Amino acid sequence: MSRTNRAVAKAAIVAVIVSSLIACTAPAPVAEQPSQSIPHDADTGQSIAEAREAIDAVPGISVTNFAGGGAPNVKGNTGYAVAFDIEPGYTLTHGDLLVDYIVRNVWAVGEGYMPNTQIQISAGTADGAPFFDLTAAAVGSAWLNPKTSSIPSQHSTVIIPLSADDPEGARNLSLFKQDGSWPGVIPKPLPYDVTIKDGDPAPKPPIS
Repeated sequence: MSRTNRAVAKAAIVAVIVSSLIACTAPAPVAEQPSQSIPHDADTGQSIAEAREAIDAVPGISVTNFAGGGAPNVKGNTGYAVAFDIEPGYTLTHGDLLVDYIVRNVWAVGEGYMPNTQIQISAGTADGAPFFDLTAAAVGSAWLNPKTSSIPSQHSTVIIPLSADDPEGARNLSLFKQDGSWPGVIPKPLPYDVTIKDGDPAPKPPIS
């Protein structure tokens, strides 16, 4: 091999080594983190505390838990959990309106992260009080599949799906979008007759 050929071969080897080193040290593409793709900390909407207070202000309803707005987990999922008790001496006459009120108050929270998987709602009644059919109320509110059913109990839980990958969740998200983007419109206070105090006469509907 001539001196020229040896020089060319040596240069080629050096080029291969340099290319290999560059390939090893070049930074790998950074994958988008789940928290980067989910809306959060909006300039509009209400705070978590305000949403809780709105539900807790319903006569005879006591909110025992209101959690959510946190950063997504490793799977990119984030949601809310709301629990309430029906206070002794009260009857919830329009459970569907209350469930709808809870869901819309959660969706109107602009603090923290937008829920993208579910809203879990739990209800409890006092010892000796009639059981509240939370599932029927959720179905009646149109946020839960009409085919869903369960046996009323003293403590019950329903899941309102919000995942775009789930047919029911996608339907619920489409209902929200009818009012615009997240966070949603802060709902008006519930009608006067959603709950009644036991022993009080049933309220008469307002004259139209």
